[in-house]
Amino acid sequence: MKNLSGLAGEILFIHQPSIWKNFYELKNGDEVLGTIRAPRVFSFAMLFKMGNSEWEIYRPSFWKSEVAVRQAGYEMPYATYKQKAFKKSGVVELFKGERFIIEYKLFKGGYNIQNTSGEYLVTFTEKVSFKDRTEFQIEKKSELLDKYPWVVALAWYISQQKKHAGAAAAG
Repeated sequence: MKNLSGLAGEILFIHQPSIWKNFYELKNGDEVLGTIRAPRVFSFAMLFKMGNSEWEIYRPSFWKSEVAVRQAGYEMPYATYKQKAFKKSGVVELFKGERFIIEYKLFKGGYNIQNTSGEYLVTFTEKVSFKDRTEFQIEKKSELLDKYPWVVALAWYISQQKKHAGAAAAG
């Protein structure tokens, strides 16, 4: 499995090969680095697979905005994302005390993952097309990013949830 830090400076993307399937690929050019898929139709969970590891990103409660991450097949989460009240950012807290900050830009349409010092680790740009496509760039090498590559899928998942919520409110 490639480390994400080894791809610093390159443009990577999350791409939906078919608009008829809820399946996405995390790619570097033509190379598939990982996959994201919904285990069931109308599911609030996504499975992210990279290398030999697979994680489930899910909402533990319909009533809360919290999102959790656990290794596929396990019950207990080892990371949670909580949005800051009235803010467009949130914190990913790991049970070892480590943290990421995910910030969503209201009018610029992108989002990013930062470390606790505020340094950008990953920046995302949404591309409008018939097929869903999100470009992202690893801005800085980070041991945390290599240790927890699922944080890229988590930020993307939250962005997708925000998009769907916005579309439902507009409709």
